[in-house]
Amino acid sequence: MTDSTPTDAADLAHAAADCSERLSADDLASRLDAQGLASALARQRDAAAALHHKPGTCASCDAKCLPLAVYCDDECRAEHERRQAILRRQGRA
Repeated sequence: MTDSTPTDAADLAHAAADCSERLSADDLASRLDAQGLASALARQRDAAAALHHKPGTCASCDAKCLPLAVYCDDECRAEHERRQAILRRQGRA
């Protein structure tokens, strides 16, 4: 006689992870929507954290600059934008 209850850790993990077979189409769509939203929010949070720098310091070279300035000069801005473009192409920014 075959018992349908999970017996080992792998079976238990699989049974816990695969409960989507009992979801209706609307429930599954809601779950996928929530997962997509959570993923998008995490990406946005990570991108926003990468943009923060201390006011009054250059975002590229950390030199002192005007309180509301992001970069100390045009060369630093160009260099920083070039590095960011490389990171975006590599999928790291």
